[in-house]
Amino acid sequence: MVKRSTYLFLLVLLVFISDGKSVPKAEAKDCHKVWNCKGENRCWEDCRNRYNGMGLCDLYTAPSVPKQCFCAYKC
Repeated sequence: MVKRSTYLFLLVLLVFISDGKSVPKAEAKDCHKVWNCKGENRCWEDCRNRYNGMGLCDLYTAPSVPKQCFCAYKC
C-alpha cells in the first residue's frame, strides 16, 4: 500500500513539473522605427537591411505632411 501511494505521489509530481508552465520562455518584443519615406521599395529595403523587419509607407497623409516609413521588427 505504501509503495502504491509513493508511486502515485511521484506520478502526480511529475505531471505538475512537466506541464511546461514552470519554465519561463523568452520572446522577442515588437519594436518600431519611423522616418521620412523615400518610396515604397526604398522603405521596404531600408527596413529589411537595417533591422531585418517589414517596412511600409503611409497610404494617406495630409497635403503638407511628408509620408512616413513605418518599420516593424523584433528587438
